[in-house]
Amino acid sequence: MQKQTVSKLDRMIFIDLLGTVLLSVLAFGTVEPWSLAVFELNALLLLLLLSLRCVLVPIGDPGRFRIALPLLGLLLLGVCQFIPFGPVNPVTMPEASPLASLGARTLSLEPYATRQAALKLLALLIYFLAAIHVLKDSRRRKFTLITLTIFGFAVSLFAIVQRFTYNGKLYWFRSVSPYIAPYGPYGNYNHFSGLVELILPLPLAWIAITRTRLEMRVIALFSVVMMAVALIFSLSRGGMLALAVQGLAFIILPRLISRKLNPIHENPNFGGNKLLIPVAAIAVLVMALWIGYEPLLKRVGGTLSQGAGEYSVTTRMEYWRASWRIFLDHPLAGAGIGAFPAVYPAYGKSTAKFERLEQTHNDYLQLLTDAGIIGALLGVWFLFELIAAVRRIWPDINLLRGSDRAIVAGGCISMIGIFIHSFLDFNLQIAANALLFLFVVALLTSSGKSATDPLSRLS
Repeated sequence: MQKQTVSKLDRMIFIDLLGTVLLSVLAFGTVEPWSLAVFELNALLLLLLLSLRCVLVPIGDPGRFRIALPLLGLLLLGVCQFIPFGPVNPVTMPEASPLASLGARTLSLEPYATRQAALKLLALLIYFLAAIHVLKDSRRRKFTLITLTIFGFAVSLFAIVQRFTYNGKLYWFRSVSPYIAPYGPYGNYNHFSGLVELILPLPLAWIAITRTRLEMRVIALFSVVMMAVALIFSLSRGGMLALAVQGLAFIILPRLISRKLNPIHENPNFGGNKLLIPVAAIAVLVMALWIGYEPLLKRVGGTLSQGAGEYSVTTRMEYWRASWRIFLDHPLAGAGIGAFPAVYPAYGKSTAKFERLEQTHNDYLQLLTDAGIIGALLGVWFLFELIAAVRRIWPDINLLRGSDRAIVAGGCISMIGIFIHSFLDFNLQIAANALLFLFVVALLTSSGKSATDPLSRLS
């Protein structure tokens, strides 16, 4: 009876988690107050389910959750930033003095925004812990791989259709500001490209290095082509750069994996799968040229120049210089997680159509401005844990199931793509993309685990 109860709890956690990953994307990327509230309340529900599960049967192997410690550290730093306990860090610019005086008893210059950001971090941490727990089962991982493949195809098809039928409204009914550039379910095309960078490598690796049925290979191929074309249609320069780097990485990683395969694990259709990759590349190229080379050349040519409502590299460099001054004013613990929109006007100005700059357009620099050196060290710790987890899996990758090998190779390439794009945009500041990122990390780091827990299966 207890085993059945625990099995049902695990199934509920998995379904809730996977549903949240998908629905958070469809809810405009979960950037509005109503969607963030639902996002955070649902995290509390998951926490209750996880707690009940732990009371009934201990989860075991706490070492699996070590990769979540840096995120916990960032959350604790955020809490310390909005708790009143002393004077704020000194500022060097006279214009920032009034802002500093408002937050004189907290480390954060905007404690309310930091509290809100800490709540979002708490929700992300809960989702991450839940993902690490439920994805230890290989059946769930394969189900997730199939689900993300189909979802990537569907949301990319929607993005392309909406592009050609756009009436100035998201989903054709939701009015949006004239100053944003919506694409797909997101309010910005760069955030859609971040979604594709995280999902596309998974079905692509599934095609290349696994033994699977013909119909699944066809589905995966259609998904890969649709996502790649949708990303190119978005005209996201950071996204296209990340996709190009991912393509180069994909030439290397699957070859390393195939060399480690024993004959009994080799895909009997591997030669045919090799042919599918150039077929997919040609299909993407043909469909991309369908929109015409002029829009692509115009976007690439405008990389260094400032458009009316655009953020070019030159413009971003202005933001980065001002953001660096924020970091220099608050080097140890930062100006406050989530406080950037309130702090930036004292240091710089947006040169696009809208004057209020919400993010630095560089996730790494934003970590420095928001959390200082402490935040940077936490980021390095997270990267170290991620690399260590992959290194533990890699020597035995030939013993993994085909879907898990695809997740390992595809997951690594997903990380490469999002890490490259993070130099130019702020995908990890968007709740839906941050959740998907952590979900893929949990998927990747759990793929070295076999399905040893009979209570942790989707049946």
